[in-house]
Amino acid sequence: MTREKQLEFCSVCLNRKMSLQKGTLCGLTNDYAKFVESCPDFKEDLEEINNKLIRELDRSGHPKASKSIDPKKNKEQGALFLFIGITAMLFSFVNASHIGFFVIPFGAIFYGARTLNKGWEQEKILAKKEALDNKKEK
Repeated sequence: MTREKQLEFCSVCLNRKMSLQKGTLCGLTNDYAKFVESCPDFKEDLEEINNKLIRELDRSGHPKASKSIDPKKNKEQGALFLFIGITAMLFSFVNASHIGFFVIPFGAIFYGARTLNKGWEQEKILAKKEALDNKKEK
């Protein structure tokens, strides 16, 4: 098992210990992880798993999209902004005599697409977490 895979376990273990010189260590041995398949002393840190999930949900999607970590809300807002932007764009094509009227609808369309995409990415992350939780229960 590679060091990266071991760190996936160690980063959410209650026995982890941080060292400024070496990084993440096992708190029991004060050394790097030595297990091959799984650690026999692994104790899941549920708080750290939740924090990790929230960070991952927050990082998903475009940074300028919605700040919400609720995928349903992001998808609804994204679809709404897309609809408003497309409607305003069509209205501008019919009625506008100045090119400046097209800027705002384009902004709404792009923001809506980014927010909708963020909602989809967050849904994928939550589905992965659910699959892992189901695996652990079995």
